[in-house]
Amino acid sequence: MLSGPIWNKLILFALPVALSSILQQLFNSADVAVAGRFAGPVALAAVGSTSALINLIINLFVGCATGANVLISGLVARKDPKSRDAVSTALIFALISGIFLIGAGYFLSRPLLHLMGSPDDVIDHSTIYMRIYFVGMPFLMVYNFGSAALRSIGDTRRPLIALVFSGVVNIILNIFFVAACHLGVAGVAIATVISEAISSSLVILFLMRSDEAIRLDLRHLVFKKEQLKRIVSIGLPAGIQGIVFSLSNVCIQSGINSLGSTAMAGNASAANFESFSYFICSAFSISAITFASQNYAVGDYGRTKRVYHDALFISMVSMIVFDALVFVFRYPLLSIFTTDAAVMEYAVIKLMFGLLPHGLITLYEITASILRAMGKSLLPSVLCIIGTCFVRLFWVFIVFPHFNDFRVLVAVYPVSWVITATMMLTAYNVQKRRLLNPKDQAAS
Repeated sequence: MLSGPIWNKLILFALPVALSSILQQLFNSADVAVAGRFAGPVALAAVGSTSALINLIINLFVGCATGANVLISGLVARKDPKSRDAVSTALIFALISGIFLIGAGYFLSRPLLHLMGSPDDVIDHSTIYMRIYFVGMPFLMVYNFGSAALRSIGDTRRPLIALVFSGVVNIILNIFFVAACHLGVAGVAIATVISEAISSSLVILFLMRSDEAIRLDLRHLVFKKEQLKRIVSIGLPAGIQGIVFSLSNVCIQSGINSLGSTAMAGNASAANFESFSYFICSAFSISAITFASQNYAVGDYGRTKRVYHDALFISMVSMIVFDALVFVFRYPLLSIFTTDAAVMEYAVIKLMFGLLPHGLITLYEITASILRAMGKSLLPSVLCIIGTCFVRLFWVFIVFPHFNDFRVLVAVYPVSWVITATMMLTAYNVQKRRLLNPKDQAAS
């Protein structure tokens, strides 16, 4: 990460991360597809409409994995032996967070689904799915934090291996529990929990057999308060951003819910491909923050800027190509999830507004990662909250009620992306003069 060409290393680093994220989404996509095919449109709507609400509850802690990545990457780059303590601290925090989330998911699921306006024919199924799904939160948290530790030394291959294996198990169990055992949405959730337990167990095993810098010794676990403070100081703003971001998406989902279960099912079907598209950007964001953290930690500011430019260009081109291909083959791809003509119509509309201009998000996602790598975590979070979340809330509560049309509702996505990108790019250009200028850095 600290020498030689950057663009090829970014691709080699990002590809397993993207594939890992796609496989993680396949947990949910398999849930949606099996529910829609074997349990009907109501089950599809019940499972597919919960993702925004689930993210709302868990994103505070998932965001802290970003803090773990930055902290451990910097310690590894400086060859600081405290990196092993940081791994142990991060995993203990992940486990505690997951246990807390089990209770939060159980007690908050139904009340929040009511607030979202889930239809009567959907809410019972959604509640069952979410309560079982949250049993797997300790596994999901351990996987995310453990993967962040592995990525800090450039290892993106083994998290992918864990998800390949657990993803295959998830799909097999989905079909078995729903098609053979007729457990409906409960079977879908149980399969996901089991697969997450497998992926987290494999990541722990990899850490126990990893390089000295991040090796995990279960007999000598430590919990360092000062390292937790550092993880939280970097990750908490990202987590809060994730919560507010999810809150805005929950409000959008509430607007979709008001249009009925057909609109919910169509939106859920299209959302799978938007998630896959997002994971391309997310993979390069993770790559950028890992590469930039190490280079910034050792004072190579020119290389830090090159990481940003290469990651931004490659990510945007990759997303544009992927999104165009999905839209060209939209009908056969959407038929994986539904064959209902009305559901399909809503799904195509969502792809037009939410997928085709999706490459715009790289302008603020990659930029935010570079700012966080340089220790500026609060600034990008505030800008994302203003540009993305507040704009969407305004749209849902002020604009949408005057039209009550699905097209108008989903048009908020490209509008919010343009506004957020403009603010983030401006902030980066201001900050780089101080943070990425060797003379100014030495003077300060």
